Amino acid sequence: MGLSPGLLLTMALCPALTLHPAEARAPAHRDYCVLGAGPAGLQMAYFLQRAGRDYVVFERASGPGSFFTRYPRHRKLISINKRYTGRTNAEFNLRHDWNSLLSHDPRLLFRRYSQAYFPDAGDMVRYLGDFAGRLGLCVRYNTTIAHVTLDKDRRAWNGHYFILTDQKGQEYRCRAVNNGLLDTYQLKSLDGLLESDLTDLAVVKDPKGKLHITLKFYLEDSNQSAEAIPLPQDDSDNFAMRVAYDRVIRCLGWKFDFSIFNKSLRLSSGSEFSKKYPLVRPSYESKGSRGLFVLGTASHSVDYRKSAGGFIHGFRYTVRAVHRLLEHRHHGVAWPATEHPITQLTSSVLRRVNEASGLYQMFSVLADVVLLKENGTAFEYLEEFPMQMLAQLEAVTGRQARHGLFVINMEYGRNFSGPDKDVFFYDRSVGYTEDAWQSNFLHPVIYYYRHLPTEQEVRFRPADWPLPRPAAIHHILEDFLTDWTAPVSHILPLRRFLENCLGTDLRSFYAESCFLFALTRRKLPPFCQQGYLRMQGLVGTGSLRQHRVESGLLQDYAAAGKRREDSGQWPGFREPVDQPQAPGPLDQPLNSNREEL
Repeated sequence: MGLSPGLLLTMALCPALTLHPAEARAPAHRDYCVLGAGPAGLQMAYFLQRAGRDYVVFERASGPGSFFTRYPRHRKLISINKRYTGRTNAEFNLRHDWNSLLSHDPRLLFRRYSQAYFPDAGDMVRYLGDFAGRLGLCVRYNTTIAHVTLDKDRRAWNGHYFILTDQKGQEYRCRAVNNGLLDTYQLKSLDGLLESDLTDLAVVKDPKGKLHITLKFYLEDSNQSAEAIPLPQDDSDNFAMRVAYDRVIRCLGWKFDFSIFNKSLRLSSGSEFSKKYPLVRPSYESKGSRGLFVLGTASHSVDYRKSAGGFIHGFRYTVRAVHRLLEHRHHGVAWPATEHPITQLTSSVLRRVNEASGLYQMFSVLADVVLLKENGTAFEYLEEFPMQMLAQLEAVTGRQARHGLFVINMEYGRNFSGPDKDVFFYDRSVGYTEDAWQSNFLHPVIYYYRHLPTEQEVRFRPADWPLPRPAAIHHILEDFLTDWTAPVSHILPLRRFLENCLGTDLRSFYAESCFLFALTRRKLPPFCQQGYLRMQGLVGTGSLRQHRVESGLLQDYAAAGKRREDSGQWPGFREPVDQPQAPGPLDQPLNSNREEL
């Protein structure tokens, strides 16, 4: 099914000790403890190892990915393995690769393990085994964590430790730092659908061993024998489920196993809507115990029925986000960011919305953030930050948002899907730029804030809004190919939106235009300030000089010198045609022969 049964992550910041037989009963210490060597556990292990952290992964089976050795029963995953996209961009290709984990090793891409569009579950087991083995991840197999409890200690940074106990009684002390059926049904091909609340139904076995579907209120008298229990067909002989069945297969999914966690951890389930998942914060940290994190499929309560956090192609990115949060919280490592001149803002946004996989898969959960620098001359670009933590951005990333910010998110339209909504309704697609805000399919949305929103603004944001109301908002028109590169429909409206927010001109100009601006304007566009005035641009070459000669703007000194040399006037003189010269302000174009859109 492309799912893993979930993972609990607990952290520690105490000296790591190697476990020797002589100290088998002494609590073993680790900086980071990860429960479960499923896809999420291995993904976190990879990031911890790359960062040089002390960690261990506990796995009850003899190898990683044990969930996929049993499930799904039909052995076909529903996670797609699109091997050919027509693109060579690795980040873009991950948008259509729902099985690969993130790593630096190109050999560890799932397309190398299966050619099937819907792969076999056995291929996932093999892939996860290679992922753990080739990367040398620290996994302790055949170790079942039977109990997790909380040990209060004022020496801990948040006042408690986590004690993990395995099946042999060994304790580990972790300091808490941290669609075919529908067709056959409609065509009456002996497949049926019974729409009813499962809590109202019951299964009864008759004397012949056949199974009947009945209603629970018929079982109110517990003294009745199975033969005497009324069935719905007794009242209506046209009851859809009147035929007895030989087998009833339970396919109701799974629930998170809370049994191993002591009540002291206060690890509770979510709301009625997502009660099978643990209740966690937008940072994936338990609401009951600080330092206790839930990752993988079990973390789906954050985006239940909203995004892809319950699947490999989603939680591989939320795991990375949690790792970045922990790196800053406990090791002082700021959230990764790149700094660029403001003239590159439009191209930076376009590159990410057209290529980024994490932004694309974890829509409305992870978003890119652009932090503007003083005077608006430059910006910092942060990738895939948890949107609901926006008010805490400065505290959890080590970055400053004092001069305004943009948030780049991918969103579906509010009427795209949901109960009683037809996703194939007429006029569902939007094709005109002025109607971009009505786009229903996945498309980029850019929010502009003059100041970082407060916790209260995030908490009490408008219904169905992923973020508080911004100072300005821009929807990039939806595109059938999710290729937002059309000059008029996509790029031009985006640039104008950014310019209106910043109060500046983000276009690129020819050198002659910058020279004219310098004579006629008090303030030059940023492109001219950062290029033309700093004498940046193309260096004069022989071809440019030849162009000036042909246009009559420059005498052909090389030809004249050759004539003089031949006549004996200038013996041995010849101008090096391709010798670079110091460029003048009008010698070179900084971009193209016309102003760029």
